[in-house]
Amino acid sequence: MALDDVELLSALRSFGDCATLLDYLRSETVSRVGPYGLDEGPRFGIPEPMMVEESEMMADDSGAPAPEAAPATSDGGEFSSTNVQVAGVDEPDIIKTDGNRILAVAQGRLHYVDVSGDQPRYLGSVDLVGESDSGWGQEIFIRDDRAMVFSTSYADWLEPVAARDLEGDHVVADDIIFRGSPVSLIQEVDLSSPASMEVVSELRVEGNYLSARSVGDVVWMSMSSYPAQFQFVYPNGPDAEEAAERVNKEIASTANLGAWLPAYRFDGPDGTRAGLLPDCDQLYTPAEFDGFTVLSVLSFNLAEPLGTGDAASVLADGHTLYGSGQSLFLAGSTPVWAEPVEDDDSSVSISAPTEWTTTVHKFSVSPDGPARYEATGNVEGHLLNQFSMDEHNGHFRVATTIGEPWDTETSESQVVVLEQQGRRLTEVGKVDNLGRGERIFSVRFAGDIGYVVTFRQVDPLYVLDLASPTAPSVAGELKIPGFSTYLHPIGDGLLIGVGQDADDTGRTRGTKVSLFDVGNPANPTELDVIVFPDAHSEAEWDHRAFLYWAPEEMVAIPLTRYDYDDNEEGFFGAVTLRVNRDGVAELGRVSHREQQIVFEGCRPVDDSAVAQVFGGGGSIARICPLDAPERYGNQECEPIKTEWAREDFPSLDIADDEKLIICWIWTPPIQRLLVIGDTLWTMSENALQANDLDTLAYEDLFELNSN
Repeated sequence: MALDDVELLSALRSFGDCATLLDYLRSETVSRVGPYGLDEGPRFGIPEPMMVEESEMMADDSGAPAPEAAPATSDGGEFSSTNVQVAGVDEPDIIKTDGNRILAVAQGRLHYVDVSGDQPRYLGSVDLVGESDSGWGQEIFIRDDRAMVFSTSYADWLEPVAARDLEGDHVVADDIIFRGSPVSLIQEVDLSSPASMEVVSELRVEGNYLSARSVGDVVWMSMSSYPAQFQFVYPNGPDAEEAAERVNKEIASTANLGAWLPAYRFDGPDGTRAGLLPDCDQLYTPAEFDGFTVLSVLSFNLAEPLGTGDAASVLADGHTLYGSGQSLFLAGSTPVWAEPVEDDDSSVSISAPTEWTTTVHKFSVSPDGPARYEATGNVEGHLLNQFSMDEHNGHFRVATTIGEPWDTETSESQVVVLEQQGRRLTEVGKVDNLGRGERIFSVRFAGDIGYVVTFRQVDPLYVLDLASPTAPSVAGELKIPGFSTYLHPIGDGLLIGVGQDADDTGRTRGTKVSLFDVGNPANPTELDVIVFPDAHSEAEWDHRAFLYWAPEEMVAIPLTRYDYDDNEEGFFGAVTLRVNRDGVAELGRVSHREQQIVFEGCRPVDDSAVAQVFGGGGSIARICPLDAPERYGNQECEPIKTEWAREDFPSLDIADDEKLIICWIWTPPIQRLLVIGDTLWTMSENALQANDLDTLAYEDLFELNSN
């Protein structure tokens, strides 16, 4: 046997046919199932599937139910694109543009704005939710006349799948019934006629959608599926546990593949197809058992109609996706729980986890075929987000914090370098002892350099020398108040940090944008900083909300400040900054214009009593026809019945076929920003607004309504 084959068998297994896979899954489940199913004890706070007395189960067991490139700094064209972690590796978002159109997801609809002419035009929208799904978190890729939409939903109202529509071995119709579990929903939208866009195909797969990446026309989507098809019994009490365990082992030993593998349902122009994912020979298991969660990567081609996606899967857990363009890494951090402790009063207290382990699964990807599961590795500690991972020159770097996330008394952080050796990701280097008593707040890798921010009361920015994978080291360190939660290199030795300012005790004081000079890694300095008191920005936790436009040396971020006192007014909008070696300076601010849209037939209320009751807080009172809508742009409105209005305001002139509507105007927070030509576009949940890029003067606004 070849050495590589030995390594393969020692690190992961795959199965040549479905019968072999089914035997493995049954055996592993039988060895682990107990009286409470795959749980270790009684489950509190959730419905029990089936409670049975010991006598009932002992009487008749047969009654049991059957079953990298450097970070991008700007775009080279005349429009900006999604701010991504790795140049050339696109990430899905709620807004996309190709310079001629803007596609935006808001209120469950995909909206189309044409910006190719002298005047932008809103051309139409399409519903992404429909009657059968209750989806959320939609995000998109676009290519030519096709959009691909990813989301998580519940699909409880789908028509049953007929036997003729089933595909694959060991598949029965019951496998395709989504029993209230989360479903990853992938939709193909035809954009060729913007005024009548249409969802032409939908793929539903049991499990949670995690994230996706795209290079060229190829899209890789990641998802996590936990087996939900077991119909285990639960005992009514401790005396019935032995019998319940015996019945549950029988259930597991006779279950079909649908009890473990996620089901899919594809609805397209040619009808419905349904089955299980992945193909049996594309499901791998690590050498050390890692649970029954199926972690999958589905491959699609944006240049072709949507299909069922080529799936590659591993029987393991994960929740965070990083893509380098050549590889995908899916990582999950798992707590190690201490044994329960019995107090003096004989009560049992559940201890918090004292250790964490992060497991990383590597998939190779290419434009020529599906993803391929490659290797698995483990590091001590817990992961922050996708920026904690990076692949460079054949090595994988990962930053973790060792210790409990909510108790940093004894924590420390590290960056570990892993190398694929056979079918394992093996540690070859490490730099540790970063930020003792603190935890990681942000990470950014840029070639041979890494940046790590830890925080408890002050912000140590560590600059790491990663040129030697086997001997990484700390090159320099800078301590300043507050912390950065997002780091963005812009070239010329400059690094932008977005986060929160803080006082000496670690109490946050508002959004902070810092400019660091990291040209000399041994001596990083903070060139300038600007603080927005009592404010926060979506860019602090979502990098896609950050815009850097290199031609203008401009940074733009959403900014929200609630009205905490009488001296400062609230603000809901975005701020633009000039950022260069001279420092950080505010250029201006943008807020979405108040949309005071009046339904035809409405008239303002001229009544002092109404004005006295509802005249404050920016409210507007109108008398409208009974069929008038109760929402006007960014105004939240409340109707008052005619008889109540007359009773409360006897002097009010209102007819029987009219109603009183009270509206409160609010300015929606901005979520995203992009540049097209000389225009700065901002997106909120309710609108797309255009402002002049240089002067920030208002130009246009398009509502993003739910219908």
